Formats: sequence, C-alpha cells, structure tokens
Amino acid sequence: MSQQPLQVNARPEELQGRYANIVSVTSQERDVIIDFLAQGRAGDTPQAQLVSRMYLNHFTAKELADIIQKTLAEWEKMRYELPNKN
Repeated sequence: MSQQPLQVNARPEELQGRYANIVSVTSQERDVIIDFLAQGRAGDTPQAQLVSRMYLNHFTAKELADIIQKTLAEWEKMRYELPNKN
C-alpha cells in the first residue's frame, strides 16, 4: 500500500515561524502538552511569553521524540565528527 502525498496548507505568518528558547512538557492521561516559550527581560525581571502550545496524543509525542533524537544525533555526527585524513 503506497502513501498518498499530503498537502499542507499554512498562512504566511505561520511559515515565518516563531522563536522559542524554553520548552515545557506535561503529560496527562490522554495527551502530552508542549509549551514553547520565549524568555527575555523587562528591566531586571526575567519574563517568558508563551509562543505556542501543542496538544499531542501519546503516539504522536513518541514519534516526535524519536524524530528529534534521530535528527540531533545526525547533527552531532556532522558537527563533531572529524573528517578522515588519509
């Protein structure tokens, strides 16, 4: 059985993306909740702004965790592995 291509629709502002430097993950019985936050300062007071909240079922959250681990392992290998000098 072959998979059909998936057409993804997005508004232009969504394609720009948002910066987040903090992530919070909470697990409930049915869902995993991921909050992305951007931390900054207002004077001397550290503050964080919620950038996005995602609700995932546990199966999708597991897929995401696996994909992130694989992607980071490939990035680390490319970044830190010295080229072979023969």
